[in-house]
Amino acid sequence: MSIDNPGNFFNAEDFDGDEEDRLKPVNLYGQELFRKAIDILNITRTIGDLLPEDEELPSTKNLMMENAMKVPAKIKGAMAMDTYSLMMENAVIIKVNIMELKAQLWACEELHGIEEQYVNVLKNEITAFKEIFVRWVTSFDKTNDLPDEWHLFNNPSTFPEDDE
Repeated sequence: MSIDNPGNFFNAEDFDGDEEDRLKPVNLYGQELFRKAIDILNITRTIGDLLPEDEELPSTKNLMMENAMKVPAKIKGAMAMDTYSLMMENAVIIKVNIMELKAQLWACEELHGIEEQYVNVLKNEITAFKEIFVRWVTSFDKTNDLPDEWHLFNNPSTFPEDDE
């Protein structure tokens, strides 16, 4: 903990990458999304500090932090590559973790009595995150891809004939 950061919060600027290709929409939206993910992580941590610890069951705080901590890592992972299907894999993991985090907010209110105003702060950040996320995913270059043997994110009709 430092005087500059008494809450020991995560800072998005600590994770900035290199200057290369920063003006591409995928990178601009990716950086904006990453900053919003760090905001979500910090708010989640704050809400988690209000939650009681339960030694018998996984705590809501731990589950929420697991979800919130995966998101910035997956954003950076997607931004480190340019293959469409690999970026989409990361995008799906991001969405799943954000949705699980949002579901945990119900437990915060209903099971743990966290006031609605605190939960709404995180819900609003998630809504803003989703808007940026949609712009980010639509900026992915679908033409830069490799065949996906699982046939999830690309058109199987474009695969080579000998692909199984």
